[in-house]
Amino acid sequence: MTANLLLAQACNNRWSNHRLLVACTTLPAAALHAAQPAAFFGSLWALLGHLLDVDLFYLDALHDQPRPYQDTDWPDLATLRAAQIASDQRLIDLCRGLVPQQLTTLITLPRASGPVREQRLRTLQHLFVHQLHHRGQAHALLLASGVAPPQLDEFFLAQDEPLRRTELAALGIDEGELWGIAP
Repeated sequence: MTANLLLAQACNNRWSNHRLLVACTTLPAAALHAAQPAAFFGSLWALLGHLLDVDLFYLDALHDQPRPYQDTDWPDLATLRAAQIASDQRLIDLCRGLVPQQLTTLITLPRASGPVREQRLRTLQHLFVHQLHHRGQAHALLLASGVAPPQLDEFFLAQDEPLRRTELAALGIDEGELWGIAP
């Protein structure tokens, strides 16, 4: 059950990032990069870059390829968006392949103070919370930029399936796989 829930969270993450980044494409580059006093990291652009860079840091560790955290100078939204799509798919593939025994194994997180060993399940849960936290901030920054932010607080309620069917199909997300039933 835990592995299935992690897969559902990874798919929900993919869907939410898709919605967020599509909304960001409606902003001119200057607005994405504009300083916003309430913005973590100073701007919506810096926040989006941080979100992806942290995803990449944890995904490398979760794939037993730990590397120190690094900020990436993403050149433009199209490049960042393509990298986020690839990162989201990598997370989905990881969660899809997890077996219960792997959830308690320890992975290495390279920290400035030295390597830390952490349980795979706890690291995944931390990653999902980090994503939610910063997407919520990005949601508010979009609104402050004059863009109607997308709804991001959905988690695959059965009653809403018809409203998302086309969008999820385009993203390759099969709710039947997630819940063990036909959508």
